[in-house]
Amino acid sequence: MTDHTAKPTQVLVVEDSEADFLLVKRRLSRDGMNVICERVDQYQTLADALDRSPDVILYDFDIPGLDFSDALGLIKRQANQIPVILVSGTVNEDVAAKLLHEGLDDFVLKDNLVRLASTIERALRERTERLGRLAAEDQLRKLAMVVEQSPASIVITDTRPAIEYVNDAFLSSTGYSRDEVMGRNPSLLNTGRTPPSTYQEMWSELKRGKTWRGEFSNTRKDGSAYVEAAVVAPIRQPDGTISHYVAIKDDITAQRESEAMIHRLAFYDPLTNLANRSLLLEALEAAMSNACQTGLHGAIIVLDLDSFRFINDVHGYEMGDRLLCEVGMRLREAVDDNDTVARIGGDQFAIVIAKLSSSVAASIEDTQRLASSLHERLYEPYTLSNGKGQIRHASSLGAYVFNGREGRAEAPLDRAELALQRAKDDGRNLVRLYSPELKAMVEARANTESRLRSAIINKDLELHLQSQFDIEGRLIGAEMLLRWPQPNGEFISPMIFIPLAEATGLILPIGEQVLDQAMSTLLAWQTQPDTRHLKLSVNVSARQFHQPDFVDNLRSRLKRHPVDPSRLVLELTESVVLDDMETTREKMRTIRQLGMGIALDDFGKGYSSLSYLKHLPFDLLKIDRSFVADMLSSESSEAIVRAILAMGHALKLTVIAEGVEVQQQWDLLRRERCGGYQGYLFARPVRLDQWQPRHY
Repeated sequence: MTDHTAKPTQVLVVEDSEADFLLVKRRLSRDGMNVICERVDQYQTLADALDRSPDVILYDFDIPGLDFSDALGLIKRQANQIPVILVSGTVNEDVAAKLLHEGLDDFVLKDNLVRLASTIERALRERTERLGRLAAEDQLRKLAMVVEQSPASIVITDTRPAIEYVNDAFLSSTGYSRDEVMGRNPSLLNTGRTPPSTYQEMWSELKRGKTWRGEFSNTRKDGSAYVEAAVVAPIRQPDGTISHYVAIKDDITAQRESEAMIHRLAFYDPLTNLANRSLLLEALEAAMSNACQTGLHGAIIVLDLDSFRFINDVHGYEMGDRLLCEVGMRLREAVDDNDTVARIGGDQFAIVIAKLSSSVAASIEDTQRLASSLHERLYEPYTLSNGKGQIRHASSLGAYVFNGREGRAEAPLDRAELALQRAKDDGRNLVRLYSPELKAMVEARANTESRLRSAIINKDLELHLQSQFDIEGRLIGAEMLLRWPQPNGEFISPMIFIPLAEATGLILPIGEQVLDQAMSTLLAWQTQPDTRHLKLSVNVSARQFHQPDFVDNLRSRLKRHPVDPSRLVLELTESVVLDDMETTREKMRTIRQLGMGIALDDFGKGYSSLSYLKHLPFDLLKIDRSFVADMLSSESSEAIVRAILAMGHALKLTVIAEGVEVQQQWDLLRRERCGGYQGYLFARPVRLDQWQPRHY
């Protein structure tokens, strides 16, 4: 019986007789079918009814005005899957058989409608089965197309396993032909690069009937290696037994290479192939954790090459890079494989020693010994790139021994860098270990920095002037000097607070204040006959000079202060010009074009000054006070002073001697035709508001 709760069967009856239509409808209802019947007898109404997708069509063969062949063609075009049953009283069995061949599903004679309900149900059932088969066949066709055209390699094996199927992607990826792999074990791709544990894990999962996911490191037919991400699954028969395995594999070689490159860029220095700062901190964190667990101390050593820029400037960047690589190799050879060597800056390196001793004293002794050994190793000669000479290069090292309880990983590194700074402050080419005394010094430095910051904000720093004189003792100008007065009336030495300001960046606001005051002072001098010809010298720090907008700021100040720029002299130390010779030269030329003079301060103090004099546009040299102080008692100092003066005359540069304190110094300098003088013999520095333009 038909389930009357189910959706009604939509029956389209193509019939010209209303009486026969009602007869069919009553017959179906009497036989228990839940139907909704609709009658049509014209071509257009048939087409409209087909759009409503009936479940079954009952067709009377002979309908006036509606050709059966035309109607059947319309039905097959518009509703090909709908069963069509001929219900007629005028068609014999021969005609019915012919019509069945043309596409009818069945026929029932009008005088035997008792068969109609069962015929409709059978036709609907067969239609459902037919649609199911078509869908399955369509799915199989699509699956076959997907498998064959898939960019992933697909392999099907039996349980031995022997290959029974591979798609084109597999052949393209491996380089094998289909004939070369059929019947063979997939292990033909394995040349030992995939660990045996991978296969053990895979077969363990597959034998339990589970899917395995992992990676293979395989080899193509041409011997090239590649990496595949694979999913391998068992194929079961209806009875549950495993008959085959299917593997779907993607070539992820490029992905793995990219990941390796990203990892290398993130954690390794591209020049030396050493760890970078990020990886060093990871190693340091691991070493600190180990120290906490085992009680064994660790250490970190930080070092850099003294005046490394000199190598780049004199021998070229290629030699500089070679030197850095050689330093990295020497450090790597000097420590154990468990230790980490890193390049953490331009010429700065660091080493993490993971395991020392449980004794603090022994660990410090071992660290000191290693640091000293590294110091000596790095000073051994380096061969020049042309192979025609060798150089030696000094280094400074700082070290810290840690117990793992310092907190964050940066803390030991910071302390080692403080020890390195102490080595440089003490004269360079030294080894220093962090100590409680150094910690106290650092805390005092932090306190001084805080006070200096407040002094800058409150404009507590004082500007003093020290007069400068010519060979006849006539006043030619003054140098503007910075002083930091204290509540007790004393001053903190510029030798203390200027390096601190440089290191912390406070030198920038200080430099801004000094330049503004220098412009104002020159503007005031221009209004007085006895000062309008004088020059004013201002010290410019390396950090200030190398600011990208330094020249633009000078240009803006000249617009705000209409002073004669030729009366302003910027004094640069050798540390200023050490950075990037070409950029420094162009910046100095631009400053000269603005009309300002440029002096090289403390000349003779650095061993590379002569090379810079040759290439950079200086107007004036200032002989370092240490040579002036010693020239009466030291023949070498006197010789250096004479050489500087001779060089200045040859290069047509003005030379000013600093620190002239006694008559004998002045006499000697005058005999050598030194053009300018500055020192206590002539005038001490005085506050800006107390300075007077007097000749000697």
